[in-house]
Amino acid sequence: MVASHVLRALARRPVAGSAALVGTSLAAGAVANPDHDGVHFVNRFTEASRAFLPMYFVDYLGHVRRCVGKRDDEEHMWKSRQIMWSGVATRLRELCKKNGGIYVKAGQHICVQPVSPQPFQTILRTLMDSAGVRPFEEDRATFLEDLGVDIEDAFAHIDPTPVASASLAQVYKATTHGGETVAVKIQQRPVARFLAIDLATIDAYYGLLSSLIPGLRFQWLANETRRHMAEELDFREEAKNADRARALMAKDFDDMTELHVPRVHDTLSGARVLTQEWCDGVRIDDREGLRVRGIDKTRLAILVNEIFGRMTFVHGYTHCDPHPGNILVDSNGRVVLLDHGVYRSLDDDTRRTWCKLWRGLIAGDEREMRAAVNDLGVDPDLTDFFRIVLALVPARVVEDVHGTRTSAVISSTRDLGDDGDDGGARANGSSNNLAGFSTGVDKLSSFGKREVMRDVLGVKVERQTELFETLPRDLLMILKANNLLRYVNEQLDSPVNRFRSIVASAEEGLAVTHAAGAEGILERRARERNGGRWGESSSAARWSYGAQVGAALLPLRLAMMKGKIGFGMWRKAKEEAAAAAQAMKGAAVGAGAAKATGAPGGGPALA
Repeated sequence: MVASHVLRALARRPVAGSAALVGTSLAAGAVANPDHDGVHFVNRFTEASRAFLPMYFVDYLGHVRRCVGKRDDEEHMWKSRQIMWSGVATRLRELCKKNGGIYVKAGQHICVQPVSPQPFQTILRTLMDSAGVRPFEEDRATFLEDLGVDIEDAFAHIDPTPVASASLAQVYKATTHGGETVAVKIQQRPVARFLAIDLATIDAYYGLLSSLIPGLRFQWLANETRRHMAEELDFREEAKNADRARALMAKDFDDMTELHVPRVHDTLSGARVLTQEWCDGVRIDDREGLRVRGIDKTRLAILVNEIFGRMTFVHGYTHCDPHPGNILVDSNGRVVLLDHGVYRSLDDDTRRTWCKLWRGLIAGDEREMRAAVNDLGVDPDLTDFFRIVLALVPARVVEDVHGTRTSAVISSTRDLGDDGDDGGARANGSSNNLAGFSTGVDKLSSFGKREVMRDVLGVKVERQTELFETLPRDLLMILKANNLLRYVNEQLDSPVNRFRSIVASAEEGLAVTHAAGAEGILERRARERNGGRWGESSSAARWSYGAQVGAALLPLRLAMMKGKIGFGMWRKAKEEAAAAAQAMKGAAVGAGAAKATGAPGGGPALA
């Protein structure tokens, strides 16, 4: 019966059956050559099969067996699901480590998705660590294939030891024949070599498991992974993003004192090689480095919020990976923005709706916010939940891809006690034993947290998946960027009310019908110096009184909301502790009675 279920799923997902057939045919023709692509395909496909198939036959069917006759026991079902997701996540993590390359990137992508079950977000977190260093000779070969010249002839000098190594590429420091110091990013060879077959395998199994396991929403993640890889693996696209961002922001920020995007050396770049000017600086979360350089953290925080506010609300073109490792600060306090592989563009209608959503949130305009949520294709009843995601939930922190410091990923309300398929606490491995399974890192159960959220805020946290799955995918990435920026502001000791900057940019974005017609900040400054008046696109001219008051009061409103939640959870924890103590007391009395009568459970003793 199980076999027929799998066959039916394969029939619904022909790409999975095709991948298996292709693997068999390649293996048959490649036995004599152990380095043949067919041999590597079969090896990688076999490793994938060893991981993905037990996800169904062991983890999911184990969950089904554990829950026989207990479907009405919500707590038992929740614990069993967490064990299942932990088993799936552990197998996926080991597969990513073995196959490397695109698999690691796919695992990282799942790790940071708010709709991923909690065990995925904790167990896969180790994939964010720095990747192992690959031989320089491999990168030399890639450089030669891509540009047609030996790497040591292309540069006056290159250090063969990479300064950074990640899942997809390594970065080297070099000097051009003109004497300029540059950063040379070279894609790791296995990534491009096995990209097509790896993507086909991942897509096949994601689709198959989505058909077999209820609640495992992998297919859209497969689509997003494919989209990400198309962007990140063609360095020519990254070069275009950098050039476009530089041109857009040149109207707003001075290149010498405020914002710099490293220049790309086109003649030394290709699809798998990207050469950019080398920029010195410290990470924006390096507090000691900033202190030594005498950097004004308040000015820096204002500048960073203005940069990303203009990108998102006015230009509709956003850098979606602003973790601290991608934001450097030079000795003059200038921001240097790195890694332009992932950008998201918003059409003017979506950009203006996003502006309205934030303005409604900050100004406390419930009607405007609900209308904006509806215009984004999300159920307006999720408006309260959306408010929490945008402004309240604290940043989750994970290691960045270089493993040097921490960076935030998009938050989900697991911090506030989500215990549906996508929330909860860490599972204790993949054991089938439910005993002793932790329901949270504190003394309040997830069910208690959910009840507090419902009673205090009127929010059903189990609906978070619905929110994130209906939200346009591009905005999901921008939400991630927003949370990263919140984390950056926290690392600077939160010296400014970032909501003031956000609402100013949002109102200016609303004043601009078409992003291409937006007036630049530098243009505005020049007009002011010449005695001109601020135009209608000016944030100061458009910043409404309600938005100003709202931005000033929002931190207080959020603090009060956190206080209500904290008090509610404290009170609920006390109630649960009292109930647990009463239950233990009752059990002890029962055990004493049983011992006195000489029979288990207090029954009559046998003669």
